[in-house]
Amino acid sequence: MTFLPTLPLPVLLVGGLLLLAAAAWLAWRGAGTCSPRVRLGLTVLRVLGLLVLLLVAANPGRWLTEGEQETPGYALLLDRSASMAVADGQPEQNNGKTRWEVASGAAQEWIKASKHPERVELHPFAVDLEPAVDSKTLGGPNAIKPDGAGSEIARSLARLLERAASENQRWEGVVLLSDGRETAAVDTAYQDAVGRARALGIKVHTLAVGGPVFRKDLALQVVRRQIVAYPGQAASVQVNVSNRGFGAVKPVVRVLDAAGAEVARATATLKANATAALTLALPEAATEGEYAVKMDLWEGDEVPANNTDRCRLRRLTSRSRVFLVEGAPYWDTKFLAQLLRGQGLMEVEAVYRLRPDRFYRVVSSDDRKLEETSKIFPANQAELGQYDLVVFGKSAECFLTPQRVEMLRAFVRDQGGAVLFSRGKPWAGDYQELSFLEPGRWGEEAGAEYGFLPTLEGEEVGLFGERLPQPKDELWQKLPPLNDVRSLSELKPFTRVLAMGERRGGGNGVPLLLARRYGRGMAATLNGDGLWRWSFQPGKPDAPERQKEFWLQLLQWAATYSEFLPGEDYSLKLSTSSVAAGATVRARIGQRGAAGGTPPLLELVAGSEVKHRVQATNLGGDETGGVQWGALIAMRDPGAYTVRIQVPEGASAPSAPLTVLAPPQESDELSADPAYLQKLSSETGGQALPLTQWRTALQSLEPDHVPLQLDDARWDPLWSRWWILAIAVLLLGTEWGLRRRLGLS
Repeated sequence: MTFLPTLPLPVLLVGGLLLLAAAAWLAWRGAGTCSPRVRLGLTVLRVLGLLVLLLVAANPGRWLTEGEQETPGYALLLDRSASMAVADGQPEQNNGKTRWEVASGAAQEWIKASKHPERVELHPFAVDLEPAVDSKTLGGPNAIKPDGAGSEIARSLARLLERAASENQRWEGVVLLSDGRETAAVDTAYQDAVGRARALGIKVHTLAVGGPVFRKDLALQVVRRQIVAYPGQAASVQVNVSNRGFGAVKPVVRVLDAAGAEVARATATLKANATAALTLALPEAATEGEYAVKMDLWEGDEVPANNTDRCRLRRLTSRSRVFLVEGAPYWDTKFLAQLLRGQGLMEVEAVYRLRPDRFYRVVSSDDRKLEETSKIFPANQAELGQYDLVVFGKSAECFLTPQRVEMLRAFVRDQGGAVLFSRGKPWAGDYQELSFLEPGRWGEEAGAEYGFLPTLEGEEVGLFGERLPQPKDELWQKLPPLNDVRSLSELKPFTRVLAMGERRGGGNGVPLLLARRYGRGMAATLNGDGLWRWSFQPGKPDAPERQKEFWLQLLQWAATYSEFLPGEDYSLKLSTSSVAAGATVRARIGQRGAAGGTPPLLELVAGSEVKHRVQATNLGGDETGGVQWGALIAMRDPGAYTVRIQVPEGASAPSAPLTVLAPPQESDELSADPAYLQKLSSETGGQALPLTQWRTALQSLEPDHVPLQLDDARWDPLWSRWWILAIAVLLLGTEWGLRRRLGLS
């Protein structure tokens, strides 16, 4: 009981004592003719009556907060999914028991130790929240079993909080006992659960049970889900195969077409607990479509679900058209010219400046080697737009005028063209007019030779790791170095370094291969000369092929790295190529030049059947002045799909692969995930504890002393009860009645 006196407490105490003393003296004196016993009785009645009134003046009572009359409760959520049946050898928790035995035992101990067990609701959950149960059901012959098909933690928590809000229940908190393995395919319920907990002021405490579970596993993953090949070009599938828990193994990997027929096979040589890259060459006759990549089941593999992946082969309908200009022919120029004339994948037109006033032209499809020409550059924007890639050697300024520079700017920025500077800095001195395509600010000549070392960025963009060796391949260390390398004092924003130069003899590295997007197109720079040396390595008969493969891959990659593929006027980009069932994928569609008209229609195709159609919407103009379209795609049925757009008749339709993953199974991963539980508790203001510290969580929900919060409290006085005033009236009325009867004043 607390007092909130109407007068300051010292005044009330002193005044009250004086009042009681005066009342007692007057009562004793006023009954002077009576016997001492009667006088004492009358005095006591008056003093007691006044004492009750003084207590009323002291204003006894208590502070009440909203809803205090209803005792707040809390809930224990107990994970009963199949992963809780694992005995994962955490001695500090279970001594060989399963996670379920440990967690359910802790829940039973919790309720026994609770000061108010009637306040605790115990809810099992798996794929959803289940009705509350008595703790006795956790044991015995009809006990709950950990056999749930999944553990949708956030969804179950959100359901509990939703019910609490709809029933206007007051919750002190929620305690979650789980291994943290969330199996929801798209965990949209997580933000819902966190938002509800914050809105209701409910803290979620998590008690993690279990630890890592080691499983033997061979896994396969396709590096690039879409493979682009030119007409008549052999394509290959690059995969990474990983080994966890086995010794040295040699699993067989196969590529199957849509009919299930094997079209390629290779054997992966894997060391213990290692990852290896594997290339599977498809036959030249391989047609466009979906391909499955499967690894033969290896005895002892405990996770066979990750032994299969998919990819899509796209066959371009036209070859890349390349325009090459060279103002200072050199060894690299000679080898490149011979290569381009002999290959059949690209249509190449090259113009060479052999003398200051004489230019020569060569076409890849022409039997003649050189013919003199006066036409050294496309005459207008339309002619330049017929090419996919423009390659500059040295002395590029000899071919350019202010008008041609603006044509080149529009070619890259608006039309999605590509430019490659194939021999380092392409002009003498400064040529500010074309600086918008440079990767950075050129420095001085490095004056040394540099080995060519691809970077992980080069592998990420698709240049290395497929037709060219991966960055870590020891071949790159053995190739002859490049010369005529320049330093770069500054790189422009969004420039990607695809290969670094390692200075022979030691020293700082220099970027050797760089790429930078500009508008819808891109510009790449090879910072150095001397690739012809790669063809002259004594004792290495395959050396000429290395230079050839590098140039062909670099030119093909440059022509396809821009927004638009060769021969296509539309582009299609997906935010991801692999997504969980029900998740949203963003699609962006572009068109060369100033696009307009009706937004295109997107189709999702499985095999030959159109499963879904989505109308794109106008996103407005982009930085190039063209119009962009966008669409949101969501598929609930797992499978391999092709996303394509409907384009006008005669135009080539771009497409992209989309894999909709099946919902994760409880058996896919058995290791506990305490980080998930820690994040959940942190974002709701709760505590994340190991299961052995459940008493700490209990103490936070049932503290020994509850501090009073007066911010939103109201005063509940005790004197307002009728019986308190009745006592005062009874005492003083009895004294008055007795005095009247005795004839006293």
